[in-house]
Amino acid sequence: MDWHLVVPGETGWDAVDWTRAREVRLRPGQGAAVTLPEGIWHGSYRLSPRDIFQAAQALTGHSLAARQEELSQGFVPLPGGHRLGVCGVMGPKGFSEITSLCVRVAHEIKGAGASVFPVIRGQSVLIVGPPGAGKTTLLRDLIRLSSLDGTQVGVADERGEIAGCREGIPRLEVGPNTDVLTGMEKAKALLLLIRAMSPQMVATDEIGGPLDAAALSEASRCGVRVLATAHGAGGREAAERRGMKALFEQKIFQKIVFLTAPGQEPQIEEAP
Repeated sequence: MDWHLVVPGETGWDAVDWTRAREVRLRPGQGAAVTLPEGIWHGSYRLSPRDIFQAAQALTGHSLAARQEELSQGFVPLPGGHRLGVCGVMGPKGFSEITSLCVRVAHEIKGAGASVFPVIRGQSVLIVGPPGAGKTTLLRDLIRLSSLDGTQVGVADERGEIAGCREGIPRLEVGPNTDVLTGMEKAKALLLLIRAMSPQMVATDEIGGPLDAAALSEASRCGVRVLATAHGAGGREAAERRGMKALFEQKIFQKIVFLTAPGQEPQIEEAP
């Protein structure tokens, strides 16, 4: 992503180590803010409301108006697995004003799951953690490691954030034995993968609703292992959430992997 084109008024982008950047926030009246492991880098250029609008246009390929439905659901997926979040004034036809932007930067960290994979190999696993803890990064690497291990994996990549497919090719490595279905609601995608691609394991991101739970239950009944992520403060908290409780009652997951923050060692426990 070329931030020189997104915010051309900022001249300090070259000072940022983008391999370690977690997110970029743009707010009017302030400099760009890039979250790094050691803290936040602040740009010197003060953004105007027009700068924010033009940045949103650049990030969406100048199709901001056409993507209002996606924006109304909270965020827009960007090429490469990145995610654009928007705040502003919501009108009857979408955002009438944009007041801030947040780009969550996708990271491909090969080896992120190296310590986890030997413990969870061959089991159904739920990765739990707060937003920004690195759930998708770990999920992606466990998919890659499972695929390299010879498992046929089907990935329901609803918003294109796991594999980052462009022109049918994953831009983020998910392994040689992995099939990716992008752009379809994850519950439907999971069922289609089971019926059409005969996976040994299915994987998806950010489950939580009853439809997701029903699809994962069906996968388990078909003898397919499950690898998924969910927001939460811990395995037991996730187990009590509406829509998730049935999965734990049915013993779909054998292991819970809990993340607290990027770079922190995952905690692995038996599913409740």
